Parts: sequence; C-alpha cells; structure tokens
Amino acid sequence: MQEYIALLGAMTGGFLVLMGDHIRRKVERKQTEVNRLVEASAQLSSTYNRLCGELLDAAEHGVAVTDLPSADPQRYEVATRFFMTPGSERLRSSGARLIASYTALRAGYAQGHRWDEARVEHGAAVREFEEAVRAVMRRQHI
Repeated sequence: MQEYIALLGAMTGGFLVLMGDHIRRKVERKQTEVNRLVEASAQLSSTYNRLCGELLDAAEHGVAVTDLPSADPQRYEVATRFFMTPGSERLRSSGARLIASYTALRAGYAQGHRWDEARVEHGAAVREFEEAVRAVMRRQHI
C-alpha cells in the first residue's frame, strides 16, 4: 500500500512541476510579446515625432514649403513593423492617428488655420498614443 501512496505522490509532484513550468513559459511568452509591442510602439512614436519636429522647427524658422526636407522613407518600415507586431491591434487606431497627424502637418504647412489645426491634432494624437502604450505597460498584458 505504501508503494501506491509513494507512486501517487511522485505522480502528483511531477504533474505540479509540469504545470508550474507551463505557467512560467506562458507568463514569459506574454511578457516577451508586451516588450516587443512596447519597443515597436516606441520606435513608431519616436520616428513620427522626429518627422513632425522637423516640420515644426522648419515653420518656426520660416523655411519655405519648397525647401522642406523630403519625408524619410524609413517611416514606412517603422509603421509596417509596428502594425505587424502581435498585439498592435489594441493600439491600431491611436497609431494610425499619430501617422495621420504627420500627414496633416505636412499638408497644412504654412497654410495658417489648417496648420494650426494640424498642430493641435498632432499634440492630441501623441498624447493618445502614449497613454495607450502606457496602459499596455501598466497591465503587462496586451
């Protein structure tokens, strides 16, 4: 009888070890996914903020529309990486709004009221995107 109890104890212990290992791997996988999403989000935000910053600086210094630097084609790669990252679906609308704010700034450059609206929209888009990313970081879950 004691052999059966020992066998049952060994099987229960082995099962608990396997379950613990499974749970640990699942938590690590989710943490890795969150880290990848946050990294892709930070790259998207910094790229588009740099591009918008260039436009804002050019406007501040009175640079003519014809003398604006060409848009960095790397932005397409950064946006693709962000939208292809697992979990980006939760940040899709705020990420798209950030990208659209750059397009609006570029289109409204030196156009008075349109430029002012684009600057306000850019600020709101940046805050919305940052808050959405921070929410993912706080939860540590996508």
